[in-house]
Amino acid sequence: MSKTSNSADQPCPAVSRAHVGLTEGQIVAAALAVLDGDGFDRLSLRAVAGRLGVRVNAVAWHVKDKVGLLGAVADAMMAGCLPARLPRRPEDRVRKLLKSFRATLRSHRDGARLMREGFSLTRPHQLAFAEAFNSALSATGRSPKEVAWTAWTLIYFVISLVNEEQASPDRTPGVEAAAADPAAFPCLAETIAHLTGGSFDDRFAYGVDLILTGRSTANKAG
Repeated sequence: MSKTSNSADQPCPAVSRAHVGLTEGQIVAAALAVLDGDGFDRLSLRAVAGRLGVRVNAVAWHVKDKVGLLGAVADAMMAGCLPARLPRRPEDRVRKLLKSFRATLRSHRDGARLMREGFSLTRPHQLAFAEAFNSALSATGRSPKEVAWTAWTLIYFVISLVNEEQASPDRTPGVEAAAADPAAFPCLAETIAHLTGGSFDDRFAYGVDLILTGRSTANKAG
């Protein structure tokens, strides 16, 4: 995942006094409020400090910088990704974990962008999810390398799909395209209509099945 930095987020004096007893939990809650209200591009240490009525340095003391802030928020989001009960069958566990992960990303404005920038395996909730996810993949008979690379592929697929969904004005999948000339582009002419068909739910189910099993039976007809 790429990391984001912003000169506006460097510790500097602010107008208000730091709140005594400020916690990382309060910072994360304020950051999520900024994210949901103003979007990812407006999320910064300064915006969080302004919402809390504290100095920027008070926020930076807990999360250090923008990278630390995004990591803390991403981990807090992941706290809700691990269901209390999981199916016994490994493939079903993988699917349920991914559905929970996708639901979490969709529950916040620009949630996929936030997770793309803030995800790492350095914080407790992300580690717990990764352990459950990798364990389910391992139980399918994959080698450690196959587990790691399949997990990586599935997580990136879900983040990218939700990012596309959240960027779509009407929350419908599609790509700008004109009707293809069948004489010049025969295969594209046959498939182009399907680039805008279905729903994000359909694409999620199809993609997860395809990556997990090597073949998807979803939407096979047509």
